[in-house]
Amino acid sequence: MKHATNARIVKKVTAFAIAAVASLWIGALPANAAPPAETPKTATGVKTTQVTDTRTLLERHKQDKALPEGLLIRVSACLGAPDENAGPNVPQGMNETWEFSSNAVHRIDLSFKNGEPVYTRVESRPFVSKDLCKTLLDGKAIEIGARKGEGPQAGLVGTIYRRGSRSIEVVWQGKTMLDLGETNGPMLHFYRETDAKAFGALYEALAVQAREVFKAKAEPAK
Repeated sequence: MKHATNARIVKKVTAFAIAAVASLWIGALPANAAPPAETPKTATGVKTTQVTDTRTLLERHKQDKALPEGLLIRVSACLGAPDENAGPNVPQGMNETWEFSSNAVHRIDLSFKNGEPVYTRVESRPFVSKDLCKTLLDGKAIEIGARKGEGPQAGLVGTIYRRGSRSIEVVWQGKTMLDLGETNGPMLHFYRETDAKAFGALYEALAVQAREVFKAKAEPAK
């Protein structure tokens, strides 16, 4: 029960940070703000859900023309406190939540009800999802979830930010199959260095596809 409880806590902390702590990290912290003096508690014993089944699921559909109905891939980030060396004109923070389904990518509004995250689709664009299962496999999503990386703990790799949270979630028929995430406030949950680098690269490989779709001019309704 301890493992399951810790996993739920980490998931809630990561989601809560994206939805509610943005004003603290992004609005209240200046660009040169230092991390808090107190060291956050480290989450231990985090359990990865159904790793074997997730690999089987992704392998089964990696050559399909689209994600199967019922398979969702969700990525979220809330980042703030940019590095002092990042320059004067960098954004003070980034807040995004995207959801990929069979034939679309959705911009998500994240809220809470009874302490649980609620993901509401506020805008959708057509999207070709055929390579997403392969992206997750090639990006070592399963290996990251196994938490067998090497080196010291690291987080927010590949970003200019020093505070925040990022997550990648694989949902199959309403059930979370794989839940990857990192956060350094208020709870510390980072991967070891090799996994942290892989997680950062995988997050960007997914999120950049959604960003590019929404940068394009929306087609008029037919």
